[in-house]
Amino acid sequence: MTTAAIGRTCQVDACCERVPATLHVHGVCLSHYLDDAFTRSAAALQLCQRGQRVEPRMIDWLRAQGDFAVRLLSKDGLPLSLEQRSRLLELLLCLTNVQEYVRQYSLPKVL
Repeated sequence: MTTAAIGRTCQVDACCERVPATLHVHGVCLSHYLDDAFTRSAAALQLCQRGQRVEPRMIDWLRAQGDFAVRLLSKDGLPLSLEQRSRLLELLLCLTNVQEYVRQYSLPKVL
């Protein structure tokens, strides 16, 4: 069975895309999953840019999304369109930016 053949459609509004097996727990298609990941990443990045603390649970969630994106990109049998691959790579770049901000913010300041 392919990942697209899960037999379940996305739970977001009127979306009729299939839910891949890798996203079965979330109940959404890859496009909507990426939309949510980008929204959360952007919110974390805004917090960092304002010098505010990002909650450890959010940092853990963001790291998990990076791992997930790498796993999706590395699977040979997963049929990803060029747009989906590009969005996954863009997500990895966004997550890297957030992680760098968090790392810089958490380092002690030396005068």
